Amino acid sequence: MAKPQRPAVARSVTIKDVAREAGVSAMSVSNVLNGRGRVSEATANRIMQVVERLGYRPSVAARRLRLSQQWTIGMLIVVEDPDFLSDPFITAQVTGLTNYLTASSYSLILRGMKPSDFRTTGLFQDIEADGMVAILSGDSVQRSWFVSELATLQVPIVLMQEQTVPQGIDCAIVRQDDFDGGRQVASHLLATGARRFWMLLPQVEWAAMTARKKGIASRIEAVDGTSLDVIACGDESYCVTRGNTLAALASRKAPDAIIGGNDQMAIAAMKACSDHGLRIPADIQVTGFNAFDTWRYVEPVLTTVRSAAHAIGERAGSELIHRLQSGTFRETEIVLPVQFQPGSSTRSSS
Repeated sequence: MAKPQRPAVARSVTIKDVAREAGVSAMSVSNVLNGRGRVSEATANRIMQVVERLGYRPSVAARRLRLSQQWTIGMLIVVEDPDFLSDPFITAQVTGLTNYLTASSYSLILRGMKPSDFRTTGLFQDIEADGMVAILSGDSVQRSWFVSELATLQVPIVLMQEQTVPQGIDCAIVRQDDFDGGRQVASHLLATGARRFWMLLPQVEWAAMTARKKGIASRIEAVDGTSLDVIACGDESYCVTRGNTLAALASRKAPDAIIGGNDQMAIAAMKACSDHGLRIPADIQVTGFNAFDTWRYVEPVLTTVRSAAHAIGERAGSELIHRLQSGTFRETEIVLPVQFQPGSSTRSSS
């Protein structure tokens, strides 16, 4: 009896097959697939047509071995709250970064950790990544220490929302202009006649919140007869913010305007003002910051500042991948603009 024939195993299509079919070198095919090198648009289109027709799929393992890359970016979020992804600003940044990396064939390893654990856990030391992105909370001394620890990984780093570029390490920062956002809010409120201000801030120190406060203070301090007081709002949750605002309203004279460090705190303050019998904006004006979806669901509609959080994530991915491909950052400090968005929780400027 004749031995049964083994079914033929289809040979995988190689990069050389694509190059031969397209009439170009294997290097040209590689350059097109990896988005580098100088290849004409017509040649690139011909190569991609052949890739599609032959069903060529690059070997991820081979690419990593050849280029000594993981094709992975690590992201570290240092914040006390373990439920950090419930913060819409953080989530928007992570989403922007993830979308950009996915489109560029990179994956993301996301880690969250408490500042108090940073010195002892070594939580990020096992991340095998080509580069790191970080969002840091804490005071300037803590954040500086965090950055120096990250630098020991000896990979490029992009910091989101930091205000100054660390010196002596392979790093860039991408942030929005929170200082100018604060100035825009204060300018609007001053134009309505407001002179006494409260600002709601969380217990956790964020560089962006500090910049917003400085921007507000820079405008208010330039006008005689003004004041700016900070109302501490703990974990910035609805209940804590509303409770602390109510307590402040009960113990002292109400201000002309309350400025929320973000929209969530501003909305909680609006509820506190209403519970205290204050009309918005007739008796007291309220503003927020970020202009995520929640601002439009309250009545009156919240005056706020439109954030560039999603774009921060995208730009961080773009700058980091450019650094990995070219060996240098295009810029070490990228500042994205914000836009003041008036609503009906404040009065029209006089």
